[in-house]
Amino acid sequence: MKRTLASLGAAAVLATGAVALAPAGASAAPSGCWGNAGTKTDPEGRTYTARYCHNYQGGNVYLYRRPIGYLNAGDNWFVCQTKVPDFPNPPVGDARNDWWLYTQGDTGSEHNAWGYFPANKVSGGNDYDPIPGLPAC
Repeated sequence: MKRTLASLGAAAVLATGAVALAPAGASAAPSGCWGNAGTKTDPEGRTYTARYCHNYQGGNVYLYRRPIGYLNAGDNWFVCQTKVPDFPNPPVGDARNDWWLYTQGDTGSEHNAWGYFPANKVSGGNDYDPIPGLPAC
C-alpha cells in the first residue's frame, strides 16, 4: 500500500546494498512538512504534489468521520490539510487540534485507504493551527 520515506530507503539498501539518504531538508521535519514526495492521485482521480511530514505517532486514517485505515509512525507523505472545527482530533496528551491531513494509510481497503490523519500526531504544529509547509485542501 503506502510507501514511507523510511521503507523506501530500507528497500533500496536491501535491493542494491547502497545506503539511501533522506531527501534534502529532512532535518526540517520537526518544524513542519518538507520536500517533494512526488505526485499522488487519490481514488477520485485528483492529483496532488505530496510533501513529507513526520508523524511521531501512528493512528487511524478517517473518512466521513470514521476510521478506514491506519498510518504507521514515521516520515510519511501528505498532500494537503483541512480544518474541521466540529470534528476535533482525538486527544494526544495535552495536544488538541481540528486540522486533518489528507494521505493514504498503510493499511485499509475502503477508498484505497485514502483519508484524513489527525494533525496533533504530526510534528511541527501548534494547538488548533495547521501544520507548516503543507497546503490547504
